[in-house]
Amino acid sequence: MRQDSLQRLATAAEALARTSKKLEKTAILADFFKSCRPDEAAISAVFLCGRPFPPWEETTLQIGGRSLWQIVAELSGKDEGEITAKYRQHGDLGAVAEAVLPAVTPQLFGVLDLESKFRDIAAARGSSAKTAIARQVLSAVPPLAAKYVIKIMTGDLRIGLKESLVEEAIAKAYGASPSEVQRANMLLGDAGAALKLAAQGRLQEAKMRLFHPLGFM
Repeated sequence: MRQDSLQRLATAAEALARTSKKLEKTAILADFFKSCRPDEAAISAVFLCGRPFPPWEETTLQIGGRSLWQIVAELSGKDEGEITAKYRQHGDLGAVAEAVLPAVTPQLFGVLDLESKFRDIAAARGSSAKTAIARQVLSAVPPLAAKYVIKIMTGDLRIGLKESLVEEAIAKAYGASPSEVQRANMLLGDAGAALKLAAQGRLQEAKMRLFHPLGFM
């Protein structure tokens, strides 16, 4: 596991948010994928599509924005008024988290760990159990990473990134054609699985699977 993989994902997302140029976004994302191990890049691809899990799984976190708000307030030590003022300023809870959460001592916490914790949250029964796991995650990562953890959890990255651009970046990173990546992602319902095939030069092996939803053309 790469210690800095989650922070590097957050840094790449910030760079994506700073440009509106499609070619620049594609290059930033392709460079990021190439800097990761394939398993990290695959999980990151799903996250950068604005989801904690691939669409075919139909798995959900089932943790509300209010719970996340309370975690941010608790970890920051700020009162409700201060958090509300920051939300009015930024209009996004992830950005609020970056602004108010304290710096933490870096821990061994990467994108693979985050995906595992997301699965723990999805499997947990009851709001308090889910909230406890989310609090554990947000207390363990730097503010910039917390910003994107929350954005992924709420399904709204707000960095001008469409799934089709993620597909193009996968193609650029691994020397494949965008249409091949798009076809694999459509058949698999999983940008991460498509990335793994692209990294191995095996995109043509993507096949429709029973009981797995197909993406729209």
